[in-house]
Amino acid sequence: MNDALYARVFSTLKERIESGAIDVGERLPTQSQLADEFGVSTITIKHALDMLDRAGYIKRRPRLGSEVISRTAGLGAARSTSTLPTIGCVLTSFDDSFGTRVLWGILDASLGRANVVVGRTEGFHDREQGLLAQYRDLGVDGLILQPGSSEWIAPAILDLVSTQLPLVILDRNLDGLPVSTVCSDNVASGRAAAEHLFGLGHRNIGLVTSSGTVSTLDDRHRGFVYAHAEHGLAFTSAHEYRKVSSVVPDHEVSVADDLASLKEFLTTNSHLTGFVASEHAVGLLLVRALHELGLEVPSDISVVSFDAPQHVFDDEVRRFTHIDQHEHALGRATLESVLAQLSERGRVAKQVLPTELVVGETTAPPRR
Repeated sequence: MNDALYARVFSTLKERIESGAIDVGERLPTQSQLADEFGVSTITIKHALDMLDRAGYIKRRPRLGSEVISRTAGLGAARSTSTLPTIGCVLTSFDDSFGTRVLWGILDASLGRANVVVGRTEGFHDREQGLLAQYRDLGVDGLILQPGSSEWIAPAILDLVSTQLPLVILDRNLDGLPVSTVCSDNVASGRAAAEHLFGLGHRNIGLVTSSGTVSTLDDRHRGFVYAHAEHGLAFTSAHEYRKVSSVVPDHEVSVADDLASLKEFLTTNSHLTGFVASEHAVGLLLVRALHELGLEVPSDISVVSFDAPQHVFDDEVRRFTHIDQHEHALGRATLESVLAQLSERGRVAKQVLPTELVVGETTAPPRR
């Protein structure tokens, strides 16, 4: 953001207040009206209003506008310094297999430090764009975003980047944009999942992923391929199935259709003895397809998934061998990153957090 722009807006509004052109008790024009008047973005207006608030000239109230409370600086300054920043958090979705504990981490890290407003997009582009615009107009101090796609970039993101509003991309990489990101080491994770199967003695393994268009899946695929090369094993794309769509939020493919296609793939590749599933929901669908084909996990086929719910009170639930992304730490790191940008405007940091392979009940050596 051009510092001179919001400084100019601040100076002009300050002069109007001090001269009495805008009297104590009156409300300032809306952010949109001021943006039109000064020919700048609403983000620039927001920063100018934040300065007036901190200086004690106005009091800002969400949805009610900005009221002039003093013609001189200082009267409202003490109140403003104790006000917590508001952080908008836009997630694709969340459940017990992945996302809920990320949200816990964000909320736990925000205690006494920030107010967090949460929305979810279900992977729909229009919802993502709408929530970003909604939070921007609300006047949030920073944003956390888990994009629904790494191929489509919401126009609002480009605007936020250009104005240097604190923004952190969660669980994704957006190549070519100067924006902070926090994600797991998905390449190393894909490699570790495959290496676990190789270590058990499997030599022919497959990869099953959703049809989502996110960098996370591409990185896990890359790690899976690397593991083959490191073990001197040939990799063929015929051993991967990347069309599971019923688990993708913005698709309308039925579970029955996915199961039918997946069973066809498994039948064609009956020589495979182990699989890496890119997500827990994909792993569940894979196990179901194997079961319907009369195959047992792990006695016939081994499966490694990513993430797993913590069924603390249910001993009957099958515990997957899985990659644990340490979701709570992922959430905390994301909140810390956006708060750091509040202190240092324009700061860009790329954080890649380590993961851990947790051995469960779905992997075993192959039958000889």
